[in-house]
Amino acid sequence: MLARQGHRLVALLVLLAGAVVLGVPAAGAHESTPTGVTRLELDLGSRALALTIIAPPEGAGRLPVVVLPRADAPPGEVTLAAVRPGAAAVDAVAVPAAPVGQPHEAALAVDGPGAWEVLVDDGSTLARVPITVAAPAGTPGWVWAVRVGALVGVAALIAAVSPGVRRRPRLAIGLGAVALVGVTVAVTAVATAPSTAITAAPTAAAVPPIGGPSGHAGHAGAAPAAAPAATPAAVPTTTGSVVLTATTASTPAAGTPVDLQLDLTDSAGGAVVDDLAVHDDALVHLAVIGPDRRLDHVHPVRVAPGRYVVRLTPGAAGRYGVFAEMERAGDGGHQVARTAIDVGGPAPAAAAPSPGPGARQVEGMQVDVTVSDAVAGRPTRVVARFAENGRQVTDLQGWLGMAAHLMLLGPGVAGAPDPGDPASAFGHVHDMGPATTAGPAGTYGPEVAFDHTFPRPGRHQLWVQVQRDWRIVTVPVTVDVAPGTTPSP
Repeated sequence: MLARQGHRLVALLVLLAGAVVLGVPAAGAHESTPTGVTRLELDLGSRALALTIIAPPEGAGRLPVVVLPRADAPPGEVTLAAVRPGAAAVDAVAVPAAPVGQPHEAALAVDGPGAWEVLVDDGSTLARVPITVAAPAGTPGWVWAVRVGALVGVAALIAAVSPGVRRRPRLAIGLGAVALVGVTVAVTAVATAPSTAITAAPTAAAVPPIGGPSGHAGHAGAAPAAAPAATPAAVPTTTGSVVLTATTASTPAAGTPVDLQLDLTDSAGGAVVDDLAVHDDALVHLAVIGPDRRLDHVHPVRVAPGRYVVRLTPGAAGRYGVFAEMERAGDGGHQVARTAIDVGGPAPAAAAPSPGPGARQVEGMQVDVTVSDAVAGRPTRVVARFAENGRQVTDLQGWLGMAAHLMLLGPGVAGAPDPGDPASAFGHVHDMGPATTAGPAGTYGPEVAFDHTFPRPGRHQLWVQVQRDWRIVTVPVTVDVAPGTTPSP
């Protein structure tokens, strides 16, 4: 009788152990924690490029970099390399010139976790993109519980069914009890494991193309809900505001390309600021606004710690406002630093105001802009609708993770928007709406919308920006904001 009970218990435990072994995914799958995916926009010399960098989840190995050209890139190739911070390029990989919107993947390599730089060289400017390669995650405790429990259970079962033990029922039952404890531990560990424990490491093929929807939600500056981006190591993080200094090698002249150098220092002690985190697909979002009210929304490249460079071609002589948006690691938060530069040349005629709300033609499209009652201190909605040849445009592409952007410059002391006047407030708003169902997957249109509260009355200059065919379309709009009523005490 006792022998039969021992044999039944052993058989039951064999079935339970088999269920655990077959039902638990391989340990390697559990340990494949996704590392950072860095998406970055670069204005490198005359090129506008989008990079997607995927760090190896093992902490070393293959580092895929996908390069996508935007706008009209000049002929020629760029070279890429992965190096430790400050090092020279070794084993650089050439990326040939490609048509606009055609991605090209380059395979770099890193030999260990920590701080790295991806070098992007166009022959005249060397950009240093900081990334962090994370160390492999340790094995979770619940995985060890499954392993140890299953090992103890299987070992006890094997011993219990051996011929010598089967002739000793009490010993077989005792070993069966040990196996039952081991199997119970393993099953309990699997049942209580975190639901997010089983994840797949990202691959270049699995990452959505840059410029498409990235799961953003909320207002401007919200963090993406997609895979977390690898951020540069903070060296060191401080809490002061960023001081922006803009210089050029020669005096800028209207109509002539010039490389603008931006140096970032901390107001608390003058230290170099090199703790910027990638936010909205860039380290620095730069708006350069001229006296002709033209906007250049560009993304400077990092060439050294705290130093960025971007090439501009000023359209008119006069004073330009330079506004840099950035996000510092730690408790530095989102900041906007501003400065100004002077561009030489014949004094231009006074710039005429941009059209107000209504219809206008922009780059082959009819754009109809409507603005709800614009009153200082009250929410205002700005909507732009796009059509072409009598048909709605539904193939607008996402840019910087959003459907569209709205940049604003408020009135200066003289009453009109003045980029060189510190009294002219700068703003940046995002359209966070969902993709359209009428066009290709991941596209937007026919309208984009923004909600903004103007803090002051007076004339404001607005620029609506969307992307189509990998080119940025900018729609300038002038809006007069009425004074708000003061509530009674």
